[in-house]
Amino acid sequence: MKYQEIAKDMAGKINNGFYKDRLPSETNLMEKYATSRNTIRNALDTLYNQGIIKRIQGSGCFVSRPLHGRKNVINMANKVGFKALGADFSLKSRVLKLEVIPAGKEIGGYLGCAEEELVYRVKRLRFNEDEVFSLEDAYYLKSAVPYLSKEACEQSIFKFIEEFYGIDIRSGDEYISVHELTQDEAHLTECRDGQAVMLIEEVNYLKNDIAFNYSRTYYFRRGFTAYFHIGNYLR
Repeated sequence: MKYQEIAKDMAGKINNGFYKDRLPSETNLMEKYATSRNTIRNALDTLYNQGIIKRIQGSGCFVSRPLHGRKNVINMANKVGFKALGADFSLKSRVLKLEVIPAGKEIGGYLGCAEEELVYRVKRLRFNEDEVFSLEDAYYLKSAVPYLSKEACEQSIFKFIEEFYGIDIRSGDEYISVHELTQDEAHLTECRDGQAVMLIEEVNYLKNDIAFNYSRTYYFRRGFTAYFHIGNYLR
């Protein structure tokens, strides 16, 4: 839809520093994108709900500024990750495991599929500036993602499946907890056995609300911040 295309374009401009503070007025945006006021407002609503911009009544829309700066901030409201708030952030990945296996009882329960249904399992270490940033263990329904290569898993998997398969990732559930590293996890990451780290579990859905991905990611980087924009619409 056009408002989504405009929202993505504006998010890209925010990420690239084209918009650093106040956004153009609705009238200027209507002229720029040659569209209606309702379309622009829907685009701005999308950016606001993602926490990418904020609104100040009587003053307009402004680029959101994370409390602790942009580095090491991941916006959990969308699937753009560290790019979502304009972070100057890069990750490299080392693939530890890439295999096709039956979902089994646990993963099948998370994905709402039969135990015998095939999934890709991707386990990888992710690095920022040669420092271990995270350990990720992810599962993708093979019926939704027919093929994953090692090369794709060394980059952004979501970007690959969005571009290669045209998959539209619309929503997800996030669960944050404290996890004590097992002996194997500590060995992989050169950390202490039993060390407490942040664990984020995710179930991600296609636009038809069918789950296609479950992952658990352990974060090790000091100063890492998970950002949520929360709106209470029940009041």
